[in-house]
Amino acid sequence: MAPLKSALAALAWAHYVGATPLMGYNSYNQLACSPSESTITTAINAMVDKGFLAAGYNYFQVDCGWAARDGSRNASTGALAIDTGRFPNGLQPLSNLARSRGLKWAMYSDAGVRMCDTQAPSPVAGSLGHEAADADLFKSLNSEYVKYDNCYADGPTAADNAPKDARTDFVTRFSAMWTQLQRVGISNMLVCQWGVPYSTSSGLEGPNQWTKGLSTSFRLSDDIASGWANVYRIYNQAIHIARSGLIGPGHYADADLLEVGNSGMTFDEQSTHFAAWAMLKSALFVSTNVPALSTASINVLQNKDLIAINQDSLVKPITLVQRYTSDRDLWMGSLANGDLAVLVVDLSNTQRTLTLPLSSLGLTSANVKDLWAGTTTNGATSFSKSVNAHGSLALRLSSVKKSTSSPIINYVSASTGTLANGANIQSCSGCTSTNKVGYIGGASNGKLTLSNIRTSQATQSVRFDYINGEVGFLGGLDNERLASVSVNGGAAKTISFPLSGYNWDTDVYKSYLVELSGFSTTGTNTIVISGSGSNNGPDLDRIGFVA
Repeated sequence: MAPLKSALAALAWAHYVGATPLMGYNSYNQLACSPSESTITTAINAMVDKGFLAAGYNYFQVDCGWAARDGSRNASTGALAIDTGRFPNGLQPLSNLARSRGLKWAMYSDAGVRMCDTQAPSPVAGSLGHEAADADLFKSLNSEYVKYDNCYADGPTAADNAPKDARTDFVTRFSAMWTQLQRVGISNMLVCQWGVPYSTSSGLEGPNQWTKGLSTSFRLSDDIASGWANVYRIYNQAIHIARSGLIGPGHYADADLLEVGNSGMTFDEQSTHFAAWAMLKSALFVSTNVPALSTASINVLQNKDLIAINQDSLVKPITLVQRYTSDRDLWMGSLANGDLAVLVVDLSNTQRTLTLPLSSLGLTSANVKDLWAGTTTNGATSFSKSVNAHGSLALRLSSVKKSTSSPIINYVSASTGTLANGANIQSCSGCTSTNKVGYIGGASNGKLTLSNIRTSQATQSVRFDYINGEVGFLGGLDNERLASVSVNGGAAKTISFPLSGYNWDTDVYKSYLVELSGFSTTGTNTIVISGSGSNNGPDLDRIGFVA
């Protein structure tokens, strides 16, 4: 498989020069799989008339529901037939309208025998085995981007609808369409496999690893849906991908369509959702009833400062600096001119003041621009602002002065601790300690105790090297494991450990910071890590304490 991937990578980069994340409109969240000539015409005009094209949203994409619902193909070309009930004049007039108004046309299909659809089993044919004919169709419509889905990979039954188990055929199926799109001159493709891992002879790989050279973007997670819990699920899955160092021009993670303007979240939650997607360098696709958008929602979606960060030429996503479980998350990322993008997210779900000491970012001072208010504070050492529940500080830092000091950390291997209640030692090729402690928490409440720890700080950010490879999908887990941590017999603190990757043997999240208190600075200390309720905890490699 490696020669195929290498050849395709060379082909991709020969035809495509790196790009920033795409921006535009997608019909799915508004229309599901029931678009029509009328609704699409209205959306095209609204994207221009409401200022979205001018703000940078220049792609217009029809999602599922455009193809014939009897599974038919064009008798002469072999391409997917268009649903003439919904589109009596075909799609070409709509493509022409979009392009006449300055938008770029984009299409949707599926790497299966059926296309994803709200009806199961789907009556709509997919592109598997017909990639060349369908690529020709997309080109004839002047398409410049294709979203390529993953339903019905194994057959046409309802049970084949949306496979979420690790697969071995991703490269074969998705590269078949990518090759044909390159042949006809369509440079952009989204591999929409919902963050499902790719199974290789050396273990599981995430989409950030295997899609470079097979597409220009990849879906990092399962579909978004209404409600903050879905944003949090996707956001947790983005953490390890943002840290991977594999994201860059022409290869970025798509966190799925924007929910701004739809029901299910407060205005502040929608604003935080948009800021996170923008700073994570996701594609930004409006997917709502555009004519009905409020002025406030339009202002969020057209925030020039956040769009500038999203479109920054470095295409480097923010990474999680520290999670204060159930309180706040602190993110930061570099921009091409040396500025820093910073996002602080309220996790307490209460109205309050969020305070950001710049020292928590390893900085002594900076000019801080509040991207929601548009105001700048020069030479700041900290920044505070009142936010509503699940609100955020979205900041751009310039004239940054970095701290030159850093603490000395002493690490203790988890396997040297005392194990109880089923916790055990397992080999781990990616671990610094070469092994790890697993089965922490769970039904038996496995427990790890580390003793004789010395430190100079009573309250500190303890470093955890851990693995969590338990992927959550829509309607399921939220891509975090919980553990309970107690210092010197004090009150236990529940800690969130977000997804670290897909491979339980190699995907170690290193130096995850957890703020803990209650350490003695004169004697030895004991730390106990166990389950939080009946939840499974992460597997632990080593833990670092300030010397």
